[in-house]
Amino acid sequence: MTARPKHRHPQVENSIMRRAANRGSADRIFCGVARILAGALLLAAVPALSAEPEVEPETQACAQDDVASFAIRACTALITSAKFSTKDLGRIYTWRGKAWLTEDDPEAAAADYTRALEIDPLNVTALRDRALAYTMLGEHAKAVEDWSRLITDQPANDQYYRSRGSGRLAAGQHDEALADFDKSIELSPSAVDAYIGRASVFDALKQRGLAEKEFKKAIAISPQYLPLFWARAEMSERWGEQHLAIKDYTMVLKINGVYASARKALVRLGIQTPP
Repeated sequence: MTARPKHRHPQVENSIMRRAANRGSADRIFCGVARILAGALLLAAVPALSAEPEVEPETQACAQDDVASFAIRACTALITSAKFSTKDLGRIYTWRGKAWLTEDDPEAAAADYTRALEIDPLNVTALRDRALAYTMLGEHAKAVEDWSRLITDQPANDQYYRSRGSGRLAAGQHDEALADFDKSIELSPSAVDAYIGRASVFDALKQRGLAEKEFKKAIAISPQYLPLFWARAEMSERWGEQHLAIKDYTMVLKINGVYASARKALVRLGIQTPP
């Protein structure tokens, strides 16, 4: 069996894009925000909550993230063995939830994270990853609730505000989403993703000029940040401004010449030989 990459972010991002593509315009706008934020959702430091569990030799196969299907099988065997304490089971459910996410099964992941949280309500990994699973499922209200719990414990974590803001945007809570992105900027003025989030809110509100201003702020901070050009290109396409979309997709390729999605986008817009 072919091993999967150790990091699951690309699979998570692709799942979000696939699921969002089948929903309405609000979710299509949210899709861009989610893709940008997905890589950061799992990286925030949260020392006040439970730390990542240590891995003992007998649980290594369950905790490994090289091949998710092997991890699921190993974790299930541990759960059914009935030889672990309640605390240990909480860790095992958390590891299996991680493997379910890698296997693009957010429903199973959310169920395992919920079991883990019933055992340890302060399990930050389970809470954070369950919010991501809910996002993938389109259950944005539940995701927002989990991000809110994390924010209550870590009110200075700017990443959590961006994550909750993206969920609120998907739920159509535009004012609340803006407030979250504003708070993220207050805590971290150079957080480019927060400006992209604000741009996405204005895009959803049909305030094209305000959205463009936010993108310009982001570019001033990080002129080579690929996700912001991608997000602006997508917005331009939605607005029927193909020439602007082509310009930004071309910029994406200048930043990363092997970015296949940008080439496909340019071909779709009539550029048969992308640079």
